[in-house]
Amino acid sequence: MELLYTTLLYLIQPLVWLRLLLRSRKAPAYRKRWAERYGFCQNKVEPDGILLHSVSVGETLAAIPLVRALRHRYPSLPITVTTMTPTGSERAMSAFGKDVHHVYLPYDLPAP
Repeated sequence: MELLYTTLLYLIQPLVWLRLLLRSRKAPAYRKRWAERYGFCQNKVEPDGILLHSVSVGETLAAIPLVRALRHRYPSLPITVTTMTPTGSERAMSAFGKDVHHVYLPYDLPAP
């Protein structure tokens, strides 16, 4: 069953790419940082830090007070916020600047 699951996940990847391309017609930011969606990040997540995931803009806005409180309480810990959408990414970067790292949450593909 695991082999079937893994095979299906890899077979649907062209559909994922197509969806990203179609979304990028209205929002060109979807064309950027594709490698990051597969775990190849320029901004590596720092170990022993705090990682928060917010899918899109709404969750990112809701997380802003929490992230600020965490920065105040644990100033020496690195904080990384992950999102799935460019708008969530833009909101996180505008809210926190360089104080908080941002990466896209990678797709959870099992090793072949």
